[in-house]
Amino acid sequence: MNTTKNAIFIFSCIPFVLSAYSSYSAKTVLDTIAAESEMTITPSKAQVSEFEAQNKTYCSPFTDDACYNITPNFIANNSDFTIFKYEASNASFLLYDDEVYLIDDHMGGFGITSMALADLNKDGRYELYYTFSWGSGIHRSQIGYFDPKRRKFTVFDDAVPFSDIILTMDTDRNLYINSVTPDFYDHVSDVDFTIKAQEQIGAIVLEHNKIKSKLDSDILEQTIN
Repeated sequence: MNTTKNAIFIFSCIPFVLSAYSSYSAKTVLDTIAAESEMTITPSKAQVSEFEAQNKTYCSPFTDDACYNITPNFIANNSDFTIFKYEASNASFLLYDDEVYLIDDHMGGFGITSMALADLNKDGRYELYYTFSWGSGIHRSQIGYFDPKRRKFTVFDDAVPFSDIILTMDTDRNLYINSVTPDFYDHVSDVDFTIKAQEQIGAIVLEHNKIKSKLDSDILEQTIN
Protein backbone atom coordinates (compact mmCIF):
# COMPACT_ATOMS: atom_id res chain seq x y z
CA MET A 1 0.00 0.00 0.00
CA ASN A 2 2.80 2.39 0.94
CA THR A 3 4.62 1.50 -2.30
CA THR A 4 1.55 2.42 -4.33
CA LYS A 5 1.15 5.74 -2.51
CA ASN A 6 4.81 6.56 -3.02
CA ALA A 7 4.57 5.81 -6.72
CA ILE A 8 1.48 8.00 -7.06
CA PHE A 9 3.26 10.83 -5.21
CA ILE A 10 6.38 10.58 -7.40
CA PHE A 11 4.44 10.55 -10.66
CA SER A 12 2.23 13.44 -9.51
CA CYS A 13 5.39 15.49 -8.86
CA ILE A 14 6.95 14.89 -12.27
CA PRO A 15 4.92 17.58 -14.15
CA PHE A 16 5.89 20.16 -11.53
CA VAL A 17 9.58 19.22 -11.73
CA LEU A 18 9.52 19.36 -15.53
CA SER A 19 7.71 22.69 -15.45
CA ALA A 20 10.24 24.14 -13.01
CA TYR A 21 13.15 22.83 -15.08
CA SER A 22 11.64 24.27 -18.25
CA SER A 23 11.18 27.65 -16.59
CA TYR A 24 14.72 27.66 -15.25
CA SER A 25 16.19 26.68 -18.62
CA ALA A 26 14.30 29.45 -20.40
CA LYS A 27 15.58 32.03 -17.93
CA THR A 28 19.21 31.06 -18.50
CA VAL A 29 19.14 32.03 -22.20
CA LEU A 30 20.49 35.57 -22.47
CA ASP A 31 19.03 38.27 -24.68
CA THR A 32 21.08 39.40 -27.67
CA ILE A 33 22.70 42.83 -27.31
CA ALA A 34 23.81 44.55 -30.51
CA ALA A 35 23.45 47.79 -32.43
CA GLU A 36 20.03 48.53 -33.87
CA SER A 37 21.29 50.81 -36.62
CA GLU A 38 24.77 52.10 -35.78
CA MET A 39 27.74 51.57 -33.49
CA THR A 40 30.38 54.00 -32.31
CA ILE A 41 33.83 52.71 -31.41
CA THR A 42 35.60 55.03 -28.96
CA PRO A 43 39.22 54.41 -27.94
CA SER A 44 40.51 54.67 -24.39
CA LYS A 45 43.72 53.86 -22.55
CA ALA A 46 41.97 51.96 -19.75
CA GLN A 47 43.83 48.70 -18.95
CA VAL A 48 46.12 49.16 -21.97
CA SER A 49 49.35 49.12 -19.95
CA GLU A 50 48.33 45.91 -18.21
CA PHE A 51 47.27 44.35 -21.51
CA GLU A 52 50.49 45.23 -23.31
CA ALA A 53 52.54 43.80 -20.43
CA GLN A 54 50.65 40.54 -20.92
CA ASN A 55 50.65 40.58 -24.74
CA LYS A 56 54.40 40.16 -25.08
CA THR A 57 54.34 37.89 -28.13
CA TYR A 58 52.83 40.49 -30.48
CA CYS A 59 55.20 42.74 -32.39
CA SER A 60 53.54 45.33 -34.61
CA PRO A 61 55.11 45.89 -38.04
CA PHE A 62 54.59 49.64 -37.47
CA THR A 63 56.81 51.85 -35.36
CA ASP A 64 55.04 53.37 -32.34
CA ASP A 65 51.80 51.54 -33.09
CA ALA A 66 49.38 52.75 -30.39
CA CYS A 67 47.11 50.27 -28.64
CA TYR A 68 43.65 51.22 -27.37
CA ASN A 69 40.83 49.66 -25.43
CA ILE A 70 37.87 49.74 -27.83
CA THR A 71 35.39 47.72 -25.74
CA PRO A 72 31.87 49.14 -26.21
CA ASN A 73 30.02 49.91 -22.99
CA PHE A 74 27.37 47.26 -23.62
CA ILE A 75 30.08 44.59 -23.75
CA ALA A 76 31.95 45.92 -20.72
CA ASN A 77 28.71 46.10 -18.71
CA ASN A 78 27.38 42.65 -19.64
CA SER A 79 30.41 40.39 -20.01
CA ASP A 80 34.01 39.78 -19.01
CA PHE A 81 35.28 40.46 -22.54
CA THR A 82 37.74 43.31 -23.13
CA ILE A 83 38.79 44.19 -26.69
CA PHE A 84 42.01 45.97 -27.65
CA LYS A 85 43.07 47.23 -31.07
CA TYR A 86 46.28 48.67 -32.50
CA GLU A 87 45.64 51.83 -34.50
CA ALA A 88 48.19 51.35 -37.30
CA SER A 89 48.21 47.57 -37.81
CA ASN A 90 44.51 47.09 -36.93
CA ALA A 91 45.41 43.93 -35.02
CA SER A 92 42.63 43.23 -32.50
CA PHE A 93 42.85 41.16 -29.34
CA LEU A 94 40.45 39.75 -26.77
CA LEU A 95 41.39 39.67 -23.10
CA TYR A 96 39.25 37.12 -21.30
CA ASP A 97 39.90 35.45 -17.97
CA ASP A 98 43.54 36.68 -18.00
CA GLU A 99 44.19 35.07 -21.39
CA VAL A 100 45.01 37.03 -24.56
CA TYR A 101 43.58 35.93 -27.93
CA LEU A 102 44.21 37.38 -31.40
CA ILE A 103 40.73 38.05 -32.77
CA ASP A 104 41.04 38.63 -36.50
CA ASP A 105 42.84 38.75 -39.81
CA HIS A 106 43.51 42.44 -40.38
CA MET A 107 46.24 43.00 -42.96
CA GLY A 108 44.92 45.13 -45.80
CA GLY A 109 41.63 45.91 -44.07
CA PHE A 110 40.13 47.69 -41.06
CA GLY A 111 40.34 44.79 -38.63
CA ILE A 112 37.42 44.53 -36.22
CA THR A 113 34.52 46.81 -37.20
CA SER A 114 31.55 45.83 -35.01
CA MET A 115 30.67 43.58 -32.08
CA ALA A 116 27.63 41.94 -30.47
CA LEU A 117 26.74 39.70 -27.55
CA ALA A 118 24.44 36.74 -28.07
CA ASP A 119 23.65 33.42 -26.44
CA LEU A 120 22.77 31.55 -29.62
CA ASN A 121 23.94 28.20 -28.27
CA LYS A 122 21.62 28.74 -25.27
CA ASP A 123 24.15 27.78 -22.61
CA GLY A 124 23.48 30.81 -20.43
CA ARG A 125 26.75 32.54 -21.36
CA TYR A 126 27.33 35.24 -23.93
CA GLU A 127 29.37 34.52 -27.02
CA LEU A 128 31.25 37.49 -28.47
CA TYR A 129 30.32 38.05 -32.14
CA TYR A 130 32.27 40.42 -34.35
CA THR A 131 32.84 41.58 -37.92
CA PHE A 132 36.25 42.31 -39.40
CA SER A 133 37.74 43.17 -42.78
CA TRP A 134 41.05 42.31 -44.36
CA GLY A 135 42.51 41.45 -47.74
CA SER A 136 45.65 41.68 -49.78
CA GLY A 137 44.47 43.13 -53.08
CA ILE A 138 40.79 42.28 -52.54
CA HIS A 139 39.00 43.80 -49.56
CA ARG A 140 36.65 41.38 -47.82
CA SER A 141 34.65 41.13 -44.59
CA GLN A 142 33.93 38.12 -42.41
CA ILE A 143 32.17 37.24 -39.17
CA GLY A 144 33.49 35.32 -36.21
CA TYR A 145 32.59 34.52 -32.66
CA PHE A 146 34.26 33.47 -29.42
CA ASP A 147 32.66 30.79 -27.25
CA PRO A 148 33.89 31.38 -23.67
CA LYS A 149 32.85 27.95 -22.47
CA ARG A 150 35.06 26.17 -25.02
CA ARG A 151 37.51 29.10 -25.25
CA LYS A 152 37.35 28.73 -29.00
CA PHE A 153 37.11 31.15 -31.94
CA THR A 154 35.07 30.27 -35.01
CA VAL A 155 35.24 32.30 -38.23
CA PHE A 156 32.51 31.59 -40.77
CA ASP A 157 33.78 30.63 -44.21
CA ASP A 158 31.54 32.97 -46.20
CA ALA A 159 33.00 36.40 -46.94
CA VAL A 160 31.43 39.63 -48.15
CA PRO A 161 33.65 40.94 -50.95
CA PHE A 162 34.63 44.55 -51.59
CA SER A 163 32.77 46.03 -48.61
CA ASP A 164 32.35 46.13 -44.84
CA ILE A 165 29.55 44.88 -42.60
CA ILE A 166 27.98 45.50 -39.19
CA LEU A 167 26.08 43.23 -36.79
CA THR A 168 22.62 44.47 -35.79
CA MET A 169 19.54 43.24 -33.97
CA ASP A 170 15.82 43.81 -34.43
CA THR A 171 13.12 44.37 -31.78
CA ASP A 172 12.93 40.59 -31.25
CA ARG A 173 16.70 40.55 -30.64
CA ASN A 174 17.52 38.42 -33.67
CA LEU A 175 21.12 38.88 -34.85
CA TYR A 176 21.54 40.22 -38.39
CA ILE A 177 24.29 41.16 -40.82
CA ASN A 178 24.04 44.50 -42.63
CA SER A 179 26.05 46.31 -45.24
CA VAL A 180 27.32 49.73 -44.17
CA THR A 181 26.65 53.27 -45.34
CA PRO A 182 29.31 54.85 -47.57
CA ASP A 183 30.28 57.44 -44.96
CA PHE A 184 32.04 54.68 -43.00
CA TYR A 185 34.92 55.00 -45.46
CA ASP A 186 35.43 58.64 -44.52
CA HIS A 187 36.66 57.79 -41.03
CA VAL A 188 40.19 58.89 -40.18
CA SER A 189 41.10 56.47 -37.37
CA ASP A 190 40.40 52.73 -37.32
CA VAL A 191 39.99 52.84 -33.55
CA ASP A 192 37.67 55.86 -33.46
CA PHE A 193 34.69 55.72 -35.82
CA THR A 194 30.95 55.27 -36.25
CA ILE A 195 29.64 52.49 -38.45
CA LYS A 196 26.02 52.63 -39.68
CA ALA A 197 23.81 49.85 -41.00
CA GLN A 198 22.40 49.97 -44.49
CA GLU A 199 20.84 46.93 -46.22
CA GLN A 200 20.20 43.70 -44.32
CA ILE A 201 22.15 40.97 -46.11
CA GLY A 202 21.99 38.00 -43.75
CA ALA A 203 21.60 36.62 -40.25
CA ILE A 204 23.43 34.55 -37.67
CA VAL A 205 21.30 31.67 -36.44
CA LEU A 206 21.31 28.40 -34.53
CA GLU A 207 20.40 25.64 -36.97
CA HIS A 208 20.52 21.93 -36.12
CA ASN A 209 22.46 22.79 -32.95
CA LYS A 210 25.12 24.61 -34.94
CA ILE A 211 25.68 28.38 -35.11
CA LYS A 212 25.71 29.48 -38.74
CA SER A 213 26.15 32.64 -40.78
CA LYS A 214 23.52 32.82 -43.51
CA LEU A 215 24.23 35.44 -46.17
CA ASP A 216 21.96 36.36 -49.06
CA SER A 217 22.68 34.34 -52.19
CA ASP A 218 23.34 37.51 -54.21
CA ILE A 219 26.21 38.33 -51.87
CA LEU A 220 27.69 34.85 -52.14
CA GLU A 221 27.59 34.98 -55.93
CA GLN A 222 30.20 37.77 -55.84
CA THR A 223 33.12 35.38 -55.88
CA ILE A 224 36.50 36.37 -54.47
CA ASN A 225 39.27 34.95 -56.61
